[in-house]
Amino acid sequence: MDNPKDLSPLAKGDIEIGKALPFAIFDRGGVLLLAEGQAVTSQKQLDELAAKGLYHNPRWATKFVIQPGKQQIDSSTLPRMLPAKQSFEDPFETGSQLKMFAHGQAKDPFHVRLIGSIPLAAIVITHPMRDGKCVFTKEGQVWDFQATYGLSIYRFSSMIEKVLLSPHPLIVMSWPHETHLESQAIRRARRVNCDLPASIRLAGSKSGDAEPTTAVIDNISTGGVELLFAKAVSLKIGQTISIAFQIILDDRKYVIECDADVVSKPRDSGPASSSYGFALRSLSDEQFAVIHAFVSDRLIHRLGPQLYSK
Repeated sequence: MDNPKDLSPLAKGDIEIGKALPFAIFDRGGVLLLAEGQAVTSQKQLDELAAKGLYHNPRWATKFVIQPGKQQIDSSTLPRMLPAKQSFEDPFETGSQLKMFAHGQAKDPFHVRLIGSIPLAAIVITHPMRDGKCVFTKEGQVWDFQATYGLSIYRFSSMIEKVLLSPHPLIVMSWPHETHLESQAIRRARRVNCDLPASIRLAGSKSGDAEPTTAVIDNISTGGVELLFAKAVSLKIGQTISIAFQIILDDRKYVIECDADVVSKPRDSGPASSSYGFALRSLSDEQFAVIHAFVSDRLIHRLGPQLYSK
């Protein structure tokens, strides 16, 4: 058994099926799962190991370097879009989550993702779904949208220009006119999209009491995170969990371990997946600084192309 405090979390994408491991794999409690030199022989075995938590000790894996951005997520349960290099504080950033309402109504929203946009021309979104089926839509309909981005919440109206059901259900919406776009500041800390693997367990439980659950951090700020679970997870508002994840800055790895409270269940929740919003608690000054630096770095990368394109 290794000391759990010395372990760093791994993503499924860091492990190649059929290839000898260059490091030993441990679960959240530090119990050895596979020794260095052994291999994961199937996707099923990898999924079973991931359910127990995937960790390694960086001190014994000096020849192995985790490359950020290579984690693999099952697109059928946790869809992720490639980040777009768009304008700073842009609610139409690719991958943004939108709430879609029938025009004039504010109840029973559909949760969709922004696939992409043609500035001042059109936006493309995933088709609204209910009970696994496409909701009836037709060209010419006007829908209302709400997007939370950066420090603000945005609301706008848009008209359906084209409904595409094949090969994937998508909708092309008209670009909202300036008079149909409004925003309101609701946050004190900026939030950015990301794909960070994380390990979750109920706060206060010991490593042997309950198996940790793996998840992906979909977006993060110094105040909170949104987690995507690849399976249905039942959590209550106000419930506290312990979360562990790794941030890489300039090739240096920082492990963040802290408690977090459930504050929302915003979207993508169903029989095959779950999504929750969490408020981070008890961050140390160093952990706060690392997350702040990570968020700032992501924002600078989005802003950079705009600065040099002028």
